[in-house]
Amino acid sequence: MRSNGRIVDSFAQEFVRNMRFDISFLTGAGFSASFGISNGTAETSAFQRAVAENSRKNIALFPNQKIGHNSFLKDVDAAEFDVLITDWDAVEDELSKIEDLGVEVIVVDKR
Repeated sequence: MRSNGRIVDSFAQEFVRNMRFDISFLTGAGFSASFGISNGTAETSAFQRAVAENSRKNIALFPNQKIGHNSFLKDVDAAEFDVLITDWDAVEDELSKIEDLGVEVIVVDKR
């Protein structure tokens, strides 16, 4: 277990490969139309991939600062997501590209 409480090692990956999920909520270091979800460590990428592959519906949760950003390792293609939820400051051009892949984009309004 990492100091932040996350478990993403090979044991955790194998554990989730034997499960099925109705909905997954995933986030990471970046999300773009061209690269999908990305992260900085191989174990996190593999864990996210295992969860997404075993979920009937995948939802990406990303603040505007991470939209259009690509990190070191690809986790899951953008087109594998059903929904992206982001905030009002996300780059509209990138959101349009993501929508063109068939992903429903939900932009949360500023209150």
